[in-house]
Amino acid sequence: MKLKLCFLLLLCPIFWVHAQDKNISVTSGSANNRGIAIGQQVPDVLIQNISGLKGSDKKPVALALSTFKGKLLILDFWATWCSPCIAMIPKMEALQEEFKGRVQFLPVAYQSFKEVDAFYQKLLRQTGKVSSLPMVYADTTLVRLFPHQTLPHYVWIGGDGVVKAITDRQAVSRENINSLLAAGSLDLKVKKDERMFYDTSKPLFFEGEDLDNSIFRSQLSGYITNIGRGIYKDVDVQSGRPVRRITGRNLTVPELFRIAYKKEKKETALEDGLVEEFDPKNLASADFLDWLKQGRGYCYELMINQQSSARTYALMQDELKGFFSDYRVGLEKRKIQALALVRTSSKDKLRTSGGQPSVYVDGFGCKLTSCFLFVFIERLQVPLQENPLPMIDQTGYTGMVDLELTANMRSIEQVNKALARYDLRFVEKPAEIEMLVIRKR
Repeated sequence: MKLKLCFLLLLCPIFWVHAQDKNISVTSGSANNRGIAIGQQVPDVLIQNISGLKGSDKKPVALALSTFKGKLLILDFWATWCSPCIAMIPKMEALQEEFKGRVQFLPVAYQSFKEVDAFYQKLLRQTGKVSSLPMVYADTTLVRLFPHQTLPHYVWIGGDGVVKAITDRQAVSRENINSLLAAGSLDLKVKKDERMFYDTSKPLFFEGEDLDNSIFRSQLSGYITNIGRGIYKDVDVQSGRPVRRITGRNLTVPELFRIAYKKEKKETALEDGLVEEFDPKNLASADFLDWLKQGRGYCYELMINQQSSARTYALMQDELKGFFSDYRVGLEKRKIQALALVRTSSKDKLRTSGGQPSVYVDGFGCKLTSCFLFVFIERLQVPLQENPLPMIDQTGYTGMVDLELTANMRSIEQVNKALARYDLRFVEKPAEIEMLVIRKR
């Protein structure tokens, strides 16, 4: 059985999605091209593949950028797999309606029409509404003018064709739009991305080394530029490979310990004032990397042979506790409210029919083949990140399952409705949960 798991991180206080983790590049073009800066005039380029503009029916058209002259044009670089991007759609639609005739939001995707249209068709079936925003698909022009590494990415172009701001999603608000329209300029924190040169499929510290005869290797470093943030781990499944690894890139101390103890953020308690130290509130994404670079971000990699892989997490726990000795870290049982996955009947509607293990989850549904239920709960962490309750498995089901749902995965009510066919349900209830507790020593 082979299954490789590569997880994107739910970061605090924001979710950063690195395009390279999806094997794409949003910075095509000259490596030395830093793009158009704030205060510079945007050339009157021809924008290809614009669909959904009123008057153009459904046929894609090509328009010069000057077509939008006189309006505030906000380019929204996004992707169908980017959860924060999708969460911004209703907000942008509302602002588009509020500032009708004065502002034009223009979503820009590198993906093909087939991929983007399939997303909008799912959105239509789920919400019953057709998006009021046009879209640019298969873009290669605008991304060269405005290279970026993380999504979503917003470029504000004034009615005079001059770039007024380059921001993250937090800056897209009624107040900021009003200010720009009134004053003609806007002083906002510039969103700056690091370029990423790291291949997530390869070891971070030990690439190219002869590991065949190694039993255990690990390395810890401070923040490393140009490698992004994220987790890779293949130690939870059988891969048949001689060497397994866990790689954490530019993570905080609690994030590293959560990997080692296999806990989610909602299953972590920071005490003795550590919430303020490790979980800054209202920190804009433009400031987040700077915050990490101030001695708060770490990279860690562990390589271990297949025969010793059962000890992976215990070794990682011991190493982290030894290095971060200023903190007392451990598991404690606490009774808290939780979302418990339970069975509603004893009939087995879950048993896998076999096949290569695979898992796919997006905002519209999921499909698991030959997976354990804990994988389903792990993958729900991103779409249900706004729900404050930890999710636990109380089904008692130990076998592998096949599971296919069509639902708004950001709504626990819709997830439950889809789970009914498998006699499963999430129930809010008090439960004694083993929490990861981090205190000052």
